[in-house]
Order: sequence, then structure tokens, then C-alpha cells
Amino acid sequence: MSYRARWAWTTACAAVLVTVTSQSAGAPPPNQAEPPYRISMVLPREEQNIEAGFRDYLAKRKLPVRIDVLRFSGKAEDGPALVRQLRESKPQLIYTWGTGTTLAVAGPYDAPAGKFIQDIPVVFTEVTDPLGSHLLRQLDPPGRNVTGVSHVAPLPAQLNAIRGYRPFKRLGYIVNPKESNTQLVADALGKLAKEQGFELVQETVPLDATGNPDPHALKDVIDKIAARKVDFLYIGPSTFLAFTHRDQVTELALQAKLPTFCATESIVRKARCMFGLFSHGSNVGRFAAHKAAQVLAEGKRVDTIPAETLQRFSLLINMPTVKALDLYPPLALLNVAEVIQ
Repeated sequence: MSYRARWAWTTACAAVLVTVTSQSAGAPPPNQAEPPYRISMVLPREEQNIEAGFRDYLAKRKLPVRIDVLRFSGKAEDGPALVRQLRESKPQLIYTWGTGTTLAVAGPYDAPAGKFIQDIPVVFTEVTDPLGSHLLRQLDPPGRNVTGVSHVAPLPAQLNAIRGYRPFKRLGYIVNPKESNTQLVADALGKLAKEQGFELVQETVPLDATGNPDPHALKDVIDKIAARKVDFLYIGPSTFLAFTHRDQVTELALQAKLPTFCATESIVRKARCMFGLFSHGSNVGRFAAHKAAQVLAEGKRVDTIPAETLQRFSLLINMPTVKALDLYPPLALLNVAEVIQ
């Protein structure tokens, strides 16, 4: 299902930030020297289809690149160690995934000099709101050493997709106070709720003794939302909710008989979110690789390459979850969606 829209929208040292793999895309002939383009890929998780798309594009362009994968803990206190490691490895380009990881690497646009990576090109993927998170002051041109690709369909298009499944009057939403993008989405949903006449039922994940979101509190959070008789639980872009604890979140929602709509792909495809609207991860990765190639092979300045989102989005329906909830979509929706059986 396609919607067209425009942007309206971190051992201690090496023990925490480990180089997991070093692989080449577009392997050189046997007699050729070490590939000239070195990319550090910083991830808070295992590689997924986004990174597969990134590698595939570079390989098909036959660009000789060496990709060193760095695993980031995702904790703000580990950010300085990550920055030190990147400075020591001296890559020619840095690939990042997610808002938190990208901010840990590049920092906000108004950060003091020297604290973050400001002299190496950074290409991000899956940053929900580059402007609202203060990663960028503007998208075109970004005006700093950062550009990239987002994956999230505009919120109005997402809400229309939910209504295409079933009209709603109350929409549940969870905020993770350690992920600023979840609050940005909450603010945008609150504004749309007033404009479109629905109620936003919002709960916040409490923090544990270490100051991190407490996964043990998720059941209570979801049960509170269910008690308010919401029609859907909206799970937005969030590393904590939609990736790290995606199985727990979607299983708890199922137990509470809550239909879930998700703004990211993996929680629908690999967990039990009922349906979602987004750009396919592999396409996001390819588009990011195109921007990386512009910097590495074409010599373009990263601060002149627009940060963008894809303008084609796909609807994905998780049929086992549909059956478990006995909440079947309209036939018209099934005809245009990808269905997981």
C-alpha cells in the first residue's frame, strides 16, 4: 500500500563499544590493495534488512568499501567512549541507526565543539525527527556533517491507515522518557488529536534505580492504557519499545486484547504487532547508501546533501495477531497490504 508524502517532520570504551565485524562490500580483485573507503557502522542492535540494503547498494555499485561494525550500548553515559573510539579508528564515513545512536555520535547541531564527531561525514537511518531532536537545524541543505534517511510515514498518513482498518475514538500511546523522539511523537499526536477529534491516552514508562526505563513496568503501563478502553495502541519509533522489548510489548498488548499499530517494520514482521505503515527497511538502507556513495565516490560535501524520507510507504498486516484478536481487516485493505501468515 503506498502513500506519497513529504517531510512535514552511545569498556567502558572497547568493552562496551566493540568492533563486531569487518567486512567488504564490492570485493576488489585479488591483487588490489585494501579497499579505500572505510565506513564505521554504529548500531545498538544486530544488523537487519536496513543494513543489508545499505551493503547491497554499495556492492552493486562496485564501490570498494570496508565496513567496521561497532556495537553501541544505547546508554548516554557510554557516548563519550564511542566518540573516542570513532576518532581513533578514523573512518571516512560513519553510518548510524536511530535517533539516540546518531545523537551520541554527532550530537545536536548546537553542541559545543569537540564533544561529538563534527569532522567526519555521518549518514543516519531511522531518525524519526531530525529537526525536533535538534540533530539538524534544517533538512535541505543540512548545513553540518550529518545527512540521512528517515523511515517513518507522516503521522496523518499513519492515522488514515488506522482508520482504514477501523475507525477509532481513543488512541493509546507509550512514552519512554529516555528517548526524546517518543515525546516528540506524543506532542504531534496530541496536536492531531485536537484537530481530528480523537482522545490520546498516554502513559510513561517509569525509570528504574539506574535511571533507565524499567521493562518490568511495561505490563502495568499497558494495562492502564487498556483500562481506558482505547481502540488501538499506537507504538511509535522507539528502540526500547519497538525493538529491544518488542516481543514483550506486543505480547502484553495481546494479553490485554489491545490491537496494535506500529510505525516501524520489525515489530510487525518479527514480533506480534497487528499492522503498520512505514518505508521498507531495505529501501531505507539503499537510499542511505546512495548518500554515502555521493560523499565517498562523488566527492560531494555531506552538508549539502539533503536529509530525506522515502515517499513510498507499505502497509504490513500480521495475520496471526489478527486471528488472535479476531479483528479482521476490510477486504479492500487486504488487497493492497503485504500479509504475514
